Amino acid sequence: MSIFAGARKCDLKILAEELGETVNNSHKLKNLKKIILASKEYDEETAKEWMNTIINERKEREEIAERRRQDEIQIAEQKRQEEIELRKLKYEERMRKEEQEIAERRRQEEIELRKQEYEERKRKDEMEFELQKIRLGTEGRSLNSNSVSNQNVNSTQIKPKLEIHHLMQKFNSDENDISLYLIMFERLAKQAEILENTWVTHLLGLLPYDVAQLIAREPDEIANDYSEVKKILLKRYKLTPEKFRQKFFMHNKNLGSTWKNFAYELRSFFNEWVNGVKADSFEKLSDLIITDQIKRKVSQEVKDHFIDYWSKLNSPDDLVEKLDDSDTLRSTFRSKQPRTLRQAELL
Repeated sequence: MSIFAGARKCDLKILAEELGETVNNSHKLKNLKKIILASKEYDEETAKEWMNTIINERKEREEIAERRRQDEIQIAEQKRQEEIELRKLKYEERMRKEEQEIAERRRQEEIELRKQEYEERKRKDEMEFELQKIRLGTEGRSLNSNSVSNQNVNSTQIKPKLEIHHLMQKFNSDENDISLYLIMFERLAKQAEILENTWVTHLLGLLPYDVAQLIAREPDEIANDYSEVKKILLKRYKLTPEKFRQKFFMHNKNLGSTWKNFAYELRSFFNEWVNGVKADSFEKLSDLIITDQIKRKVSQEVKDHFIDYWSKLNSPDDLVEKLDDSDTLRSTFRSKQPRTLRQAELL
């Protein structure tokens, strides 16, 4: 068996140096073997023992290095696991705190919501109480002002057949049209045989608190007069005669409504339009209708020119005078344009 069995280049280099030979890393394995065998100090038995010792020492060093490497790997893995566990604990702690914060926010929100609900109920109760005071005060003034004229009215006639708040929902400006709402109120009030001088009292209970307060601040002669209250409401919700004119011409019959109701609504819109522009005679009414018919034939460009007072032009004589002046001015302007410009427009 060769003395070099199991030996590596590093082992042969050490053995060669032990034999007194000069070698370096550039020597190859077969060259090292030749140098060892040719050495003067070479003795096979001695060289074999040295070779075994060198190989065993190298293996021992390798085993130590491997154990150290495995220990380092194990320590690194243990450290990595500890870091993972620490991050996990930190994450769980953070999530626990976040859950606690969310739960606390929800608890505070629920407390705030209950507080708001309580405040809202309290506010509504106070508003209802104030509104009831207003209604009672208005009703008292109305009854006192009419006590002499109503001395012979039977008590069964004063009390309506039905309470109107059972027939109508409260007015909501986001959902209801005030003009149609008042039309419905008037019809139901008549059907319930409510005395007209108490209409305001019944209407106040159907209006928002701020609007009822607005009416209550008016003098008695206005606050107790349904016609005056109606004007206040129409003005409050910006319903002008022009708006009623548009409603009259554009209003459609609602699905499920009767033609009788539709006719009543149109008549109400028409009356509000006519009364709003004070067309209180046949001649003024005739002028109003003729003017409206003329307006329908006018181009949008001309309407825009008179936009600031278009809705106030209710006399056909005034309207046609302005329209003729406008046509004359436009015709004069066109005639003064350069010929080349007119040709360009035609092209």
